[in-house]
Amino acid sequence: MSHFSVFVIGPNVEQQLAPYHEFECTGEDDQYVQDVDVTAECRVHGLDWYGLEDKTVTDLSEVDKAGEHKYGYALVDAAGEVIKAVNRTNPDKKWDWYQIGGRWSGFLKIKAGGEGAMGERSWTNRDAPQDPTRADIALKGDIDFDAMRNEAEQKAAEKFDQATAALTAAGAPTTWDRWDHVRDVMFKGDIEKARTHYNAQPSVKALQGMVGFWDTPDVFVVPRTEYIQRARDAACVPYALVCKGEWASKGRMGWWGISDEDMPEHKWNRLVNKMLDALPDDTLITVVDCHI
Repeated sequence: MSHFSVFVIGPNVEQQLAPYHEFECTGEDDQYVQDVDVTAECRVHGLDWYGLEDKTVTDLSEVDKAGEHKYGYALVDAAGEVIKAVNRTNPDKKWDWYQIGGRWSGFLKIKAGGEGAMGERSWTNRDAPQDPTRADIALKGDIDFDAMRNEAEQKAAEKFDQATAALTAAGAPTTWDRWDHVRDVMFKGDIEKARTHYNAQPSVKALQGMVGFWDTPDVFVVPRTEYIQRARDAACVPYALVCKGEWASKGRMGWWGISDEDMPEHKWNRLVNKMLDALPDDTLITVVDCHI
């Protein structure tokens, strides 16, 4: 289970997000729900693989999609053998619930004289001070993307300089064996040995505590200018975007014919910034906290 940020570009937020609901959680039986044939899987793993052990019928006329077979059913013969098993789901599911703002409440910086609106706050930031210059909903022309990028640039410059100072104070080199190389090449997937070697490096020790939970000190193994530029590029970029009802996330952006899941994050960030900057000023942008 996790939270992630989404920009909904344009009006009708609920309508644009509807095609991506997780039916099993929302219970919204609409045009996005499909009957998926899972007969082969159930014959191998059993009906309980999809929770259909108590959803059996001996004739298709017995199927009640408005009632007990809302989420699926299995057609069996007189001997109890599976003839057909159906899982009712939305294959394009991306979220099970969402709220405007949420954990990303106040994500957008509003220009002086501009207007914006707030959504709801998450329990994680419910008591945080309210900043009148921030919003969750605004027209593109009222959003100060440059200020957001400049702020990220300044913080990144300070962070990089702190990292450099930490390495100097420890007498540690500015390069070291990167985690992916240690894990995949040096120790070929032996995680424990890889972790021991990686964390024992003087440079890594000196930089511990200077990065977030999901990062490693390897983020600093780039030139200072590149580190700062990547932070600037990431400042205004959510996990995913929805525009005209089409979902786009890293490596999958149908608007430009891109389908490359191995796309580096910094390239994805630059593409998103290019798209945001090209939007007309009267385009509505809404920040949504999605959960799955």
